[in-house]
Amino acid sequence: MTKGPIPMPRFSADLLTHVASHHGVVTTRQMLDDGVTRHAIAHLSQERILKRLHNGVYLIASSPLTFEARCVAACQADPEAVITGPAAARLWEFRHVFQPRVPEVLVRHDRTPITSGVTLRRTNVLTAEDVVVRTDGIRVASPPRAWFDCASQLGDEKFEMLTEWVLDRHDDVATLFRTVRRLDTRGRPGLARVHRVLSQRPAWQKPAQSGLETKVLSALRRAGLRGLTNQHPIRLPNGVVIHADIADPAIGWALEIDHVTWHGGRFEAQRDKARDRQARTAGWLVDCVTDQALKDDFDREIADVVESHALRAVERAA
Repeated sequence: MTKGPIPMPRFSADLLTHVASHHGVVTTRQMLDDGVTRHAIAHLSQERILKRLHNGVYLIASSPLTFEARCVAACQADPEAVITGPAAARLWEFRHVFQPRVPEVLVRHDRTPITSGVTLRRTNVLTAEDVVVRTDGIRVASPPRAWFDCASQLGDEKFEMLTEWVLDRHDDVATLFRTVRRLDTRGRPGLARVHRVLSQRPAWQKPAQSGLETKVLSALRRAGLRGLTNQHPIRLPNGVVIHADIADPAIGWALEIDHVTWHGGRFEAQRDKARDRQARTAGWLVDCVTDQALKDDFDREIADVVESHALRAVERAA
């Protein structure tokens, strides 16, 4: 007696919703829990309705095999795997990092869960603070861990630019230094570059110091300026929100301290100029002073800033 054709299984609405939110990736376990038999799964694979990516992990044929889908599949194949390095940088939309096509997966030394379709990296330091779980199921390295793991694949100049970018949008200096101390073991790839780049930051930008911005803010207050705040949010006409180092919201005046003594600060100079033009369009006057000028003659620079603030106050009053 000849068996008839195997009926095409139907996924439940819940499973379809899950698959859609996970870039078309589905696992054997999820299908079995949804009532699909192993025989039916094999038939779907044979008919190329399911494309096998890893052991027990499939892509729905109607879904494109995107970079994110590859990352989801890797994380489904091993629930402890973490996307890191330039692959994590791509997911976080870091600038100054090349965009890989293959996920870079961080696993512990005693595991080999995935053998194809990814680049494996091993570590003996992987804690909960290193991992962010996205709603699409991707386990991605946290911004400071992703930053650190990019060091082995970038030149010094690019890594300096990346460091400035991460500091501007994700983490503070103390967080990066704490990450380095935690991962500081002999032979770790990229460690020498991390130390080399961070050592070029001026001493006042390291965690042990209070920061030049605090020093300037205190000097301006001693000079009689009132109503000053630090890291004041300013919404630009293009919708971007920036945070001025020091600001007097009452008169629409802000002061930015440009850190040109560190290479990364110079790389950001052009972007900062464009930002200041946008702020002027929004009705703010943005004054700038460089760390080098403050180092050369702190009192003179503070006096100039106080005078500029006074002129702005008169202008607004008029």
